[in-house]
Amino acid sequence: MNTRPGFRSKTLPESQRDILGMIATDHHLGDILCAICQMHDAQAPETFCSILLTDAEGKRLLSGAAPSLPVEYSDAIHGMAIGPQEGTCGTAAFRRELVVTEDIARDPNWERFRSLALGHNLRSCWSVPLLSHQGRVLGTFALYQNRVHAPDEAQIQRLDRAAQLAVIAIRHERDGQRLEESEQRFRSLFTYNPHPVFSLDLFGNIQSVNAAGLKLKPYTATDFIGHHFSHLVLEEDLERVSQHFSAARAGEPQRFEARVLDESDNLLTMDISNLPIMVNGEIVGVFGIARDISEQKHYERQLSFNASHDRLTGLLNRVSLEERLVLDCHISRRRKRRLAVMCIDLDGFKSINDSIGHYFGDQVLIEVAQRMTQQIRPGDTIVRMGGDEFIVLLPDLLRDEDVVPVAERLMASIARPYCIQGIDLHLSASVGITLNDGHIEQPMQLIQQADMAMYKAKQQGRNNFQWYTSDLNQRVCEHASLRNDLQKAIETQSLKLHYQPQIEARTGRVVGIEALLRWEHPEKGFISPAVFVPVAEDSGQIIPLSLWVLDTACAQLRQLGEQGITSISMAVNISPMHFQRGQFVQCVQATLEKHGLRGEQLELEITESLLLHNAEQAIDTLHRLKALGVRIALDDFGTGFSSLSYLKRLPIDKIKIDRSFIQEIATDPHDAAITQGIISMAHHLSLTVVAEGVETASQVDFLKGSRCDIFQGYYFAKPMPCAEIEAFLSHPASHP
Repeated sequence: MNTRPGFRSKTLPESQRDILGMIATDHHLGDILCAICQMHDAQAPETFCSILLTDAEGKRLLSGAAPSLPVEYSDAIHGMAIGPQEGTCGTAAFRRELVVTEDIARDPNWERFRSLALGHNLRSCWSVPLLSHQGRVLGTFALYQNRVHAPDEAQIQRLDRAAQLAVIAIRHERDGQRLEESEQRFRSLFTYNPHPVFSLDLFGNIQSVNAAGLKLKPYTATDFIGHHFSHLVLEEDLERVSQHFSAARAGEPQRFEARVLDESDNLLTMDISNLPIMVNGEIVGVFGIARDISEQKHYERQLSFNASHDRLTGLLNRVSLEERLVLDCHISRRRKRRLAVMCIDLDGFKSINDSIGHYFGDQVLIEVAQRMTQQIRPGDTIVRMGGDEFIVLLPDLLRDEDVVPVAERLMASIARPYCIQGIDLHLSASVGITLNDGHIEQPMQLIQQADMAMYKAKQQGRNNFQWYTSDLNQRVCEHASLRNDLQKAIETQSLKLHYQPQIEARTGRVVGIEALLRWEHPEKGFISPAVFVPVAEDSGQIIPLSLWVLDTACAQLRQLGEQGITSISMAVNISPMHFQRGQFVQCVQATLEKHGLRGEQLELEITESLLLHNAEQAIDTLHRLKALGVRIALDDFGTGFSSLSYLKRLPIDKIKIDRSFIQEIATDPHDAAITQGIISMAHHLSLTVVAEGVETASQVDFLKGSRCDIFQGYYFAKPMPCAEIEAFLSHPASHP
């Protein structure tokens, strides 16, 4: 065993003072721990000290100092586990309390090390854990004896005092390591930071700068040191940056943006953090950490521009409209001037897209935007609402009539030819105008008013401007009210079908009935289909309405069949919007199957407007309906755009002459000639002719003489509800 020199001749206080001196002068931890063991061994010659230290993970004990224990023993227990049955030291570290083993030979916790200890004549062991202030286990302090023995109170006190000295030494060593590591980390953060870092004194003078900071300007570190930060910052931002520096100097961390010029005089936007430098509770300076966000700010500006501007034309978009309109209303109120709002829609633009492609349409829109911009004042605003619709805001007008020359210039500019890749294209514009003095609770109402006026311009033949008026607003309000009432009527199934007979001219018998939609409004009384059907078509309500009409009419025809009335067909008017739906033929087929009807029992009445858009698809749909056996009648013949060009190709069965030609056939030779021409042409095409609106005997005589096939009108019967049509069909002798 090792001898115990050094502390035999010293008192305990002297030994403790020497050890504290070693700690204070940063002696090596191993030497200090060895001295603590030697001090205790000198005070208690019958004991042998051992200090073990925890590893980095806190799971094992490593040799720290044991100058009086056999080297072979110390080497053997190096790395012992911390656990509930790992000798005295491993157990003390696990339980975090004093553990006493009076007899190693009999202690079950010594199973692994028993023969080792007894082989070196170690019979008993007492161990305390070394704990930090935070309660973390730093290691163990243990005493061994060559005899079976339990410690008395004085021995435990000496053990605790020595253990406390060991804790102080270990903490001092590790705190020093942590401080050194922290300083190294700080130096690394400062030196290797990819962003410029400056250390400033309390006056704002630069004390140190890292390599990234040196790249901002073609300076050396000595050129930076001692200079004020103001020589880096753009002059316009200096006052604001100084305020942030003062706040950081007062102890409040700051984060802000500022602009600087780099070595090439490029303007950079920097995200800057100012952090107080605190030493011993006192602020001694400020750190400045700058991050270049120029690219990010450029991207943000692009996003902001794209969010508020139309990407195709560069004009403001509808997102920005309300804000700009509110501002213009405010300007008009404050200056007591007039504000004009114009809604501009391009006439003929859709045909450009449809005929030669969207690329040409886009180029036209770009040039339209440029032309319009040239015709307005700097304070005016043009907004592209989408498609080919634009809004123009003209604030600060002295008189209402000042808007007229602007509207005329815009229309003339838009009407000039467009030459795109050698192709000349022509447009015009329909313009709606509304005026206001800025006193309006909801400024966006002005957009609605201008839009209504624009539609009025469309109805007036396009290529003109129209003013918004109160009566126009009243009509629109009535339209909206009617739409709401119609929706309620659809939901409550308040609409009804009436049926008007169709009479064969040659025999006088009923060969068919036409289903006609009727609406008895609870407050407004009877509303004509000519009024509410266009409303339904504008709102999309026509689809559920048409489905209901088709289903109800077929159900009625089935009911008549069950009563023995089987020789008639049911005519149903079809909305162009419903007809153009992709599933229309399947819908008709499903309705026929639902009510057990044959295709030839159903007659669908279509108008020439079906052929205005995608005539080929419409003709294909008609052929598919004919394949089901369904009959097709061309309604309102003679009032459409060019029926004759398609008539020979249409798979139709009947032509219905519009009532406008029938009314005066007995007195107007022109109407008479047109009617006779239609009948003759139809017969040459093997088509049946139906005359609508037949009301007098003279009309009947003329039509019979002209060989018209079928009559329909008040002369024979008015449209009637279900019960009345059943009675009418049950008594054929009563027909005129």
